[in-house]
Amino acid sequence: METTAIHRIIEQHAAVHGEAPALLDDGRSLTYRDLNQRANSVARCLLGHGFRRGATALINMPRSFDLAVMCLGVLKAGGAYAWLDCDPTWPQGISIPQGDGTGDELKVLAVDVAGAIAAPAQSTANLPILTRGSDIACVIGGLDPRSVLVPHSTVTALLAKPVPPQMPWSDDSGALDLWVGLMAGAAVTMAPHGSQQQLTAA
Repeated sequence: METTAIHRIIEQHAAVHGEAPALLDDGRSLTYRDLNQRANSVARCLLGHGFRRGATALINMPRSFDLAVMCLGVLKAGGAYAWLDCDPTWPQGISIPQGDGTGDELKVLAVDVAGAIAAPAQSTANLPILTRGSDIACVIGGLDPRSVLVPHSTVTALLAKPVPPQMPWSDDSGALDLWVGLMAGAAVTMAPHGSQQQLTAA
């Protein structure tokens, strides 16, 4: 039996009030329906390149609408993401680690999801992949052995605190405040790079 996962809560908001703004940035907006559909397309693209439930995808890019779509797409594909935030040692965009290597020996497969983000597939159905609350959603610290593994249940527990109808996405490590805002049905705004908002579970 599936327990609550981050993306399942967001999918519910997309179904109930899909035209509401999910992301805001300097006059631009992305609705919950668009966010959900584009993330579905990213997830299908990743699965088509061999990504599987329980795997980790590397996402190397600054905070943006596309980053949010990619992270949500990884969750929908049953995996976890590691946000590298413009690390020059890794490919830009999204990539899938290959093999069992570590550090400099690790090989990655860069996946072009630009088309999936810009023109999502006609099918709007959410993916039926099982995700449990104990599954890892985010890897903070990249592929460092000391990295922090954050399960879905830790992030969903943050909803125990009140969330304003509009809140900034300012976390530069795991994007956890992005999920708190979206799970609450709020409009999430892009905070200036480098600003931080600490979130802790109740």
